[in-house]
Amino acid sequence: METAIAQLRFLSSSLDGGGATGMQAVFPEGFVFTWALYGLAEAEVARALPRSDARRSVALARARIAVERVLSDDARKPFALEMQPPCGAFYASWSLYLRSVVLRATDTGDPAPFDLVQYEQDCDAFAAVLAGSESPFLPSYPDAVWPADTVMGVAALAIHGQVLDSRYDLLIARWLEDVDERLDPELGAISHVADAIDGMPRGGARGGSLALMSRTLVDVDSALARRQYEILRRHFVDYAWGIPGVREYPHGVDGPGDIDSGPLVFGFAGPATVVGLGAAIAHGDEELASSLLATPDMTGFPIELAGQRRYAGGLVPVGDAFLAWARTTPAGPRTTAYPPIMPAWWRLPFHAVSAVASALMLVMSFGVGRRRRSGRPSTRPARRAA
Repeated sequence: METAIAQLRFLSSSLDGGGATGMQAVFPEGFVFTWALYGLAEAEVARALPRSDARRSVALARARIAVERVLSDDARKPFALEMQPPCGAFYASWSLYLRSVVLRATDTGDPAPFDLVQYEQDCDAFAAVLAGSESPFLPSYPDAVWPADTVMGVAALAIHGQVLDSRYDLLIARWLEDVDERLDPELGAISHVADAIDGMPRGGARGGSLALMSRTLVDVDSALARRQYEILRRHFVDYAWGIPGVREYPHGVDGPGDIDSGPLVFGFAGPATVVGLGAAIAHGDEELASSLLATPDMTGFPIELAGQRRYAGGLVPVGDAFLAWARTTPAGPRTTAYPPIMPAWWRLPFHAVSAVASALMLVMSFGVGRRRRSGRPSTRPARRAA
C-alpha cells in the first residue's frame, strides 16, 4: 500500500501539470484512461484505509477530482456524442466504472462524491442500450467493437447493485448467457475484437484485454472471471531471460504490437503484464502476483524521491496509473490451487546479469579513480575549435 501511495503522489503532481493531456497526444483515449486509472487507484486506497487514517480523505478527494476530469468536456471531446451509448462504449463504460468504484469506497458519513442523480440516469441509459442490442458488446466507435469496453460498463452496473439496488440483476444474467454463446472457440475466451452486428468473436483473444476482463469480471460473475483468468494464466503467462510477463498473443502465436498493446518485447506487452498483475491479485494467485510485481521493479527503472515514486522517469503517466491501479487491487480469496508457472530459479538470470553489470561498474569506477589520483584526466581533452 505504501508503494502505491507513493506512486499516487507522483501521479497527482503529474496530472495537475497536464500529464493526462500529454497522454491524449499519444493515443486517442489517453486523457480518459490516465485520469480514470488514477481515480480508481485512489478509490481503492481510500477503501482499504480506516476512517481514522488522514490519508483516506485525501484519497477520496483526489478520486472525486478524477471523476470531474473524466466527466469534463475535454474528456468527451474525442468521442461521438451521437453514438449509443453516448460517446460510445469505451467512454460510457469507463466513466460509469470509475463512479461506481468511487461510490463503493465512500461511506455514509462522507460527502457525495458526484451527482448521484446523473449517475443513476447514466446507468439506466447504458442498461437500456445494452438491453436493446443484438450483441452483448456495444460499439466504442462506429462499427468498432472491443468487448472489454462493454465489460467495464457491466461491472459498473454490478457494483451499482452492491451499493444501491439490484435493478440490473436480470439484465446482467441475460448478458452473461449471451457472452457464453460468443466465446472464442479455440480457447474459450472472450475475444479481443467482436463483430459489430452480432458480437461474434473476430481474431481471438489477446493478453491485454483478457487480463482486464478477468480482473474486472470478479464483480460481475466470479465463475466467468475465474475461467477467463485460468485461460490467461495457461496460454499467455510466460517468462524470458528470468523476467516474467504476460504475452499479448497466446503461446505459439506471433503478432504485431499496436495501439492497444504497445511495443512487444519477446512477445510480452507492458499493459498486459501490469493488468495481469491486478488479475492475479484479484484471483488470490499470490505466486504469480509476486512474480509479476517484480517485473516493473526490475525493468521499469523505478525512482522514489520526496515520497513520490515513478517509473521510466515518469515520462508515461498512463503506465504509472496502470501499475498503481494494479497494485491497489483488492486481494481475492485463494479458491483455486494454481500450478506453478515460474521455475524456482527464475530470478537467477536477471540477478546474474545485474551482478555482472555491477561488477563492471565497480571495475570502471576503480580505474577512473586510479587515473584521477595519478593526475591523469579520465578522458581525452576536447579539441579546440580552429
